[in-house]
Amino acid sequence: MNTLAEKLVDAWKKRDLIEVKSDQLPKNRMESHSIQENFHKILKKKTIGWKMGLVTKNLQQGAKVDGPMIGKIIEETVFINPSKIQYSKVPECILECEFALKFLEDTKMVPGAENKKENYEIYISLELVSSRVKSDSKKDLDPQTLLNLNIADNGGQGAIVIGDKIKNPDKIDLNSIKVEVDVNGKITGSWEKRAHPIEAIKCITNEFKDNPVTFKKGDWFMTGSIIQPFKVNKGDKLKIDFKTLGKINLDFI
Repeated sequence: MNTLAEKLVDAWKKRDLIEVKSDQLPKNRMESHSIQENFHKILKKKTIGWKMGLVTKNLQQGAKVDGPMIGKIIEETVFINPSKIQYSKVPECILECEFALKFLEDTKMVPGAENKKENYEIYISLELVSSRVKSDSKKDLDPQTLLNLNIADNGGQGAIVIGDKIKNPDKIDLNSIKVEVDVNGKITGSWEKRAHPIEAIKCITNEFKDNPVTFKKGDWFMTGSIIQPFKVNKGDKLKIDFKTLGKINLDFI
């Protein structure tokens, strides 16, 4: 029988969805990380950073889970604004608006890394959360088991779209930024920032405190959604307005 990591890799390559039986589910966070690590060893695709969600204790408690969502960013899934993306490449897509960090030099995630603001730039961005697992395999799972499965599935990493660099971020209250989302000409809402990017740096530092990760020069770090994530469909045309920070246009074809 193929391992879960092997099945997820096969699904990633085929842009397919797999069934996961109860006896294949990761039992805890450590097992989830192990499956994700094996996923990347088998896939053999270059990764250029990390993505995170649920980066604060309040968000984790609200979601009834024991830690953040986390996965690696695969290089070929990084797009630049404006973009057209084949929906078949990001099945079951959920869209999130985020702030992305781009590292300007190698930076080890140890306590105090959040203070090295000269080591990175901040960009407006979108994350396209995807899945390699059929929804029927997820529907009856409790929040923690679902999170464990999603981490094994590379944190649901589908693709990211990078927009404008934020100029003089130290002079901007990122927590006050509101985002307007236009889907097919209809404004769906405007939400405020839920967690500052610095919280994501603290979070990944804590997640790997026993074996710190290092962001290489040029790596990206997706720091968590600043809106309530929402599902998108093939044919959708999106215009995301980060107000004073810039706009991102994305079509799903």
